[in-house]
Amino acid sequence: MSAADHPSRLGGARLAEEAPLARAALAASLVGVVFGFCFAPQLIGLALGGLSMAREPRGRRHAAVAIALALALAVAWAVVLGALLKWWAATRL
Repeated sequence: MSAADHPSRLGGARLAEEAPLARAALAASLVGVVFGFCFAPQLIGLALGGLSMAREPRGRRHAAVAIALALALAVAWAVVLGALLKWWAATRL
């Protein structure tokens, strides 16, 4: 079977060639799941996602997912870090 018979197999490779900013935004946002407490991956994911939305029409879906994920993780980590700070301040008295 040729590649034309299976276009879904080439979807990831095609996206990497046609929308590298969207791919990078999604990767940065996913890295934020583990290293999100420093907020750098979310900021990078938001910036790359915004650039991708403006420049790459083929990567809009991945850019939108990256932006939504980065925002959700930023809020979640902010709540977790805020709760930890509140707990730490309460135990220091």
